Amino acid sequence: MLNLITGQKAKFTDAAIAQQFTLVVELTTSMATDVACFGLNAEQQLANDDYMTFYNQPKTPCGAVSWQADNQQQRFNIDLTKLPSSIDYLVLTATIDGQATMRELGVSTVKLEQAGQVLASYTFDGSGFDNQRAVMLLQVYRKSGIWRINAIGQGFNGGLSALVTHFGGEVAEQANTVIDSHINAGNNSLSPTSPTSSTSKVISNSPALNLKKVTLDKPGSEHRITLTKGDNEHLVVEAIWMDNGDASADNDDLDLRVGILAHHSKDMSYIHAPAQIGSLTTMPFIQHQGDIKVASINEPGKEIVLVNPAIAKYYGGKVALVFSVYSAVSNGMVSIASLQPKMRMQYKDQVVECVFNIKASAKAKSNLVYTYVIGIAIIDEQGITLQHSGEVSKRMSEATPRLMWKKDKVELKIDGAPMFKAN
Repeated sequence: MLNLITGQKAKFTDAAIAQQFTLVVELTTSMATDVACFGLNAEQQLANDDYMTFYNQPKTPCGAVSWQADNQQQRFNIDLTKLPSSIDYLVLTATIDGQATMRELGVSTVKLEQAGQVLASYTFDGSGFDNQRAVMLLQVYRKSGIWRINAIGQGFNGGLSALVTHFGGEVAEQANTVIDSHINAGNNSLSPTSPTSSTSKVISNSPALNLKKVTLDKPGSEHRITLTKGDNEHLVVEAIWMDNGDASADNDDLDLRVGILAHHSKDMSYIHAPAQIGSLTTMPFIQHQGDIKVASINEPGKEIVLVNPAIAKYYGGKVALVFSVYSAVSNGMVSIASLQPKMRMQYKDQVVECVFNIKASAKAKSNLVYTYVIGIAIIDEQGITLQHSGEVSKRMSEATPRLMWKKDKVELKIDGAPMFKAN
């Protein structure tokens, strides 16, 4: 076993490390801490904010890195064979909430485990730090085609925002406080529970674009997107899901369905592919971009709808939309939870994601549940209020989600008549 010290590097071949392994972080502290894994390109810059893996974004799109909490440990399961060629570095980091510093850490470890065996270990404590609130712990990187490991142990004074900036991302000034304080402030320093209904993350490696990404992970949590009057840029809504990791390619098929309800109306209309794709210039002013039938290990499944930003004007008032994904009985036995569906809504530089939360949607673990509501949006002429749902259909039911207006709010029920796509 490799017993690493700060600054030490080693090749995977030195410890017979294969390309599938787990990094296990165990921090000895009473402070509120959070651990993340950054995927970086050859220039050690953040390739994409989807490659920042932590409790609120627990899996990369390719499935190469996934996060989970296990008692007092935080674990990152890594499969380098799934990692895109554009990612050359995986950097494990830890951050502290509030005014505490890394100096207060007790003896802590990062272990590299493979098939239940520890092949490398890095032990450290607060004596190696000063007043920093963030630290780069360990780095897995590729050099000359060979994977290596590096015990870094480098601290940062500015917390998570300093790390994001160091890795080439941009953190908007107004969001610095939010991004550095998304950690649970309770006594359990390694609690994976999200303390707030939304986490603001403003990251971009492009100087021309500064995406303001807000993540919703609790039922009822919501965020407001502001619309530009008279603008023709479409609202883009994506349903994204992962390969479930089994041997079958037939049951990784989710379908995005959108239900539409005008204000003061009781009758809903629906779009879904390929039968009812809609239109952007006539009713319903929403258009489905096509049916995707499979997700793979290297490429998540994704279905997209476009929404005309002036939809409320055309309907003569507020419009409520319910976005759901469903897996028909004919697709085979599969749980919605195994596909980790999420919804991404983008308008210009505003991005909101509704992510899957197994604690909020425990029933989605059943392979007899076919529908999962990923979000509800209420659109007026000034903006869009997007709300996380997480509701699921009853077992063995293919009922359709429907909405009912309750003054200016909507109520969701999953009891509408079943709908089936044409093929």
